[in-house]
Amino acid sequence: MADDELEAALDAASDAGLQVIVTVGMDVAMSARGVTVSESADMVFAAVGVHPWMAQDHPDGAPVDEIETLAMNDKVVALGEIGLDFVDNSWRGISYRDDELRRHQEIVFREQLRLARRLGLPVILHSRGAHGATTRILEEEGAGAVGGCVQFFEGTVEDVRAYLSLNFGFSLGSSVTYPDTGGWYDVVRAIPASALLLETDAPWLPFCGNPSDRGSPADLVVIGDAVAEVRGEDPAALFAYTARNARRVFPGVRTGTWPAG
Repeated sequence: MADDELEAALDAASDAGLQVIVTVGMDVAMSARGVTVSESADMVFAAVGVHPWMAQDHPDGAPVDEIETLAMNDKVVALGEIGLDFVDNSWRGISYRDDELRRHQEIVFREQLRLARRLGLPVILHSRGAHGATTRILEEEGAGAVGGCVQFFEGTVEDVRAYLSLNFGFSLGSSVTYPDTGGWYDVVRAIPASALLLETDAPWLPFCGNPSDRGSPADLVVIGDAVAEVRGEDPAALFAYTARNARRVFPGVRTGTWPAG
């Protein structure tokens, strides 16, 4: 994102009522960029880490030293986006049916979980087509000690129970704005209010009906309204309690307030 585009996105987010944004890394370079942005914008905080899509770019394992160096910055509040993805990736032209790629993802994931525990930082999880393996590894690595959230969660009611038992919450994004074709809304309603967060995953998936083909942080208001409608709740109340949850999950956020409506 160019500097002028970034400035416009932050201005739009502020106009929409957001006062804090957590930007999430996918590899060392993107994580470093997120830290740089956070240093220049009071409302922005950062998460750093290697996404499972990038795991195969690190044949010797996660670049733990580089991630730890970035994590020492005061504006870094989590490790992420880390985890597992077993769904074929058309963007990178990779089939995750390859057992070796899955095995390597697990190595990179475990190394970053161990770093998170050592640093006392929560984690932002990516788990797609892999909830069983993800929850198994979280339990084996004692990740409940730091907790965090499952980013852009799209699991089942059973997955909700498994993550809750491990001290993880659920961040819902723009998929909630699309029609329910298979019981997804039942899962949204099954998430306890105490474990629910909101996100945009910008720029990857715009909300349903968005005239743009890219999402933006300001879309959080539309997403929150959609989640409230699915759950049969007052939007203002939902924004208030998801803000409290976010403060608890990311205690490193020390300034500003989260969107209240």
